[in-house]
Amino acid sequence: MPRIISLGEALIDLFAGKGVPLRELKPLQPSPGGAPANVAVALARLGVDVGFIGKVGDDDYGTFLIDLLAGEGVDVTHFTADPRAPTMLAVVAAPSPTEQHFAIYHGTDTLLSPEELDQAYIQSARCLVFGSVTLADASGPAALHAARWAREAGQHVIFDVNLRPALWPDLQVARSRIGEGLASSTVVKLNEVELEFLTGTADPAAGSQALLQQGVQLCCVSLGADGAYFNNGAASGHVPAFHVEAVDTTGSGDAFVAGLAFGLSKQDQPIAQLSSADLHQMLRFANACGALAATSLGAMTALPALKDVEHLLQPDAGT
Repeated sequence: MPRIISLGEALIDLFAGKGVPLRELKPLQPSPGGAPANVAVALARLGVDVGFIGKVGDDDYGTFLIDLLAGEGVDVTHFTADPRAPTMLAVVAAPSPTEQHFAIYHGTDTLLSPEELDQAYIQSARCLVFGSVTLADASGPAALHAARWAREAGQHVIFDVNLRPALWPDLQVARSRIGEGLASSTVVKLNEVELEFLTGTADPAAGSQALLQQGVQLCCVSLGADGAYFNNGAASGHVPAFHVEAVDTTGSGDAFVAGLAFGLSKQDQPIAQLSSADLHQMLRFANACGALAATSLGAMTALPALKDVEHLLQPDAGT
């Protein structure tokens, strides 16, 4: 059974040329993506036994994605093709290396139901990862079921806020459902914009404390080129970023989440008992994963291998 399971959307990103805004798209380059699928592949490249739960269409893109994840070493036992809808697509423009614009077209990603989930499979893992994109559509109840099962089993449940406002009917609905995701999770990862959206403040110390009061046990705030901040109630602190030449940050957040899951899955003690040194080491690894993913164009294609992360972690390699 996998040590870590990632649940949610797998899709095809249609990338515009570098530096082109969404309204000026002409040629498009298809590339595999979807935040939870990216996390699964990132973990496989880090040497983790990982499984993916999700749906694609019974079409060429769907077959391609299933074969690709399987080829990366991801367990695809619960990654299925559904003939009722096509594979999800996302048109992605990157006007600058740190800015992305998305137009998303749903498909089978909306068709995962709680009845299709294998509770024993989910509860056999050490860690479950999911995100708010799944909560924005009809697959949301399935994601929440899986998160609750995992938390009941004593697992780490990582929730990536990954807010995409255009996916929601309105932001109040988004805030409410993301709150449900937080209530089902032990760990939340988000950026400063998402932190302010949920708590009313972009200050990592104050905002993370507010989220801890909502029931999560560890809050990780990614700060882009400024690194990341952690708070588990007992220990908090800032972890500097690695200095790299950013080409495209599309998959950096997913690589960071994978690095975080990698570290948490190796911990035996409860999150509340992790020391500042433990959390600093964990987020330094996650920062390295995110930094390397920014050095290449694309999301899944840019995810680093363990040897590259370990090289960057060497003294004077990138800080």
